[in-house]
Amino acid sequence: MSAPLDSRVIRIVRWLMSQDRPRSTLDLASDLGLSERVVRYRLSAVQNYFRTHGVELVRQRGSGLSVIADDTQRAAIDLDLDDRTQAPRVYAPDEREHLLLDALLWAHPSTISLDRLNEDLEVSKTSARRDLRRCEPWLERMGIPVLRKPGKGIALVASEQRIRRAIVQLLLEAVPPDVIAELANTDFSDAHLVHVRVPAGLRDRFERLPFRSASTALAESGLHERLAAGNGELVYALYVAITQARIEQGCRIELEPGQFLSSIDHPASEVVRTVIEPLSTNDPGLWSDEEVAGLTEYFLGFEALSSITPGSQEIDVLVSHVLDLATERLHASLADDDELRRSLTLHLNRLSVRLRYGLPVHNPLRAEVAERYPDVQVVADEAAALLSEHFGSVVHDDEVGFITMYLSGAMERAHLRPRKRALVVCPSGMATAWVLVSRLQAEFPELSLVEVLSESVYERRTSSEFDVVISTVPLTEFGAPVFVVSPLLSAQDVRNLNEIL
Repeated sequence: MSAPLDSRVIRIVRWLMSQDRPRSTLDLASDLGLSERVVRYRLSAVQNYFRTHGVELVRQRGSGLSVIADDTQRAAIDLDLDDRTQAPRVYAPDEREHLLLDALLWAHPSTISLDRLNEDLEVSKTSARRDLRRCEPWLERMGIPVLRKPGKGIALVASEQRIRRAIVQLLLEAVPPDVIAELANTDFSDAHLVHVRVPAGLRDRFERLPFRSASTALAESGLHERLAAGNGELVYALYVAITQARIEQGCRIELEPGQFLSSIDHPASEVVRTVIEPLSTNDPGLWSDEEVAGLTEYFLGFEALSSITPGSQEIDVLVSHVLDLATERLHASLADDDELRRSLTLHLNRLSVRLRYGLPVHNPLRAEVAERYPDVQVVADEAAALLSEHFGSVVHDDEVGFITMYLSGAMERAHLRPRKRALVVCPSGMATAWVLVSRLQAEFPELSLVEVLSESVYERRTSSEFDVVISTVPLTEFGAPVFVVSPLLSAQDVRNLNEIL
């Protein structure tokens, strides 16, 4: 009898089967974009499933999880998982947002009913409505308003060109870059990472996209070397694949006359035709001149991005405005940081190109940076509002994250951030204490470790001159919070202190 599985359990099983050494639950959760709590909650179901195949899941403290199975057992599990296409799909809130955005964008210009959305997400109508509200700020940043039609459903108000660009942005945010790279070079049925790292709904989307054929055609064209910088080739191949799928769906691009002529008359348009020629063998009329012009314009954006020159007077003025804001809100010495000025100048040049051509941007560290430097993030948000007003286009949150990184990096470089003073308490002996001190210095260079005391000396204190007390035993608090850690500072201790500090 088959063990009942949902989509998360299946992804965890596939991940565990793919590992060649013991890995921690933190590694598992990070790779799959899940919380450790969710992973631990499903490990019993995973273990039970392995048992039905005579396979052992080893859970060893200190080393992690590993699977003991021979080749025959592994093959049997692979076949069984491939047959479970109707397994219940369970998604985290951010995964549901990605799937809902995907459904809305691909439904354009048609209206899509809420019944269809909650059915696709396998949630209640109330949850679907809540997810839709969470998606609206993202659509607004992409310049796409949501239109509710009573009795009919939901539609997006945007040009076809904007919809295609938004789909690229969504896939870059929702799908790990190594998965996209694998799909560019591997047939979908043979791709391993996509089954492990991507929720089922978005796997369905990628399976329908002609991404591999677009990547191959691009690699054999004259545009290949001109897109070599960064991830330009992958993103452009993704845009070509999305364009082909949208055309086959009956959605055609419409450009302004000047926009069309400037692109179709550009020499690059002839090279673009060599990319799409292998993709239209079954339908020679698939690619109109207007579609060629749209692809050419998108390519020219990447070419402009790779040939950024020193800042213009316009960009120099913008950088000065941003630095004035940072100087006023954060620290006066930022105005004299030449490296910060150079970094911002290069970034704002790139930003202007991205906004002009509608190119995507993705900052995987955005959330972490915002959490670590909330005061700097506030200033970066103000700077983004200033830039949005200047360019007449909304500056994406990922761009705000980059500005936060430049400003916080400058403050760290100049030691402008106040260092928290830490007292270390360890009753096990000074040798143990200094092992802990060494670990703390390595993991938290931003801490100022002021003093190391025994428990008895600490307990005689009546006040605290420290911001935080780090101890190997529970203590009474004297003004400063006390955090209890292992004498060897475990990985969990580091994570907990990171969240607090």
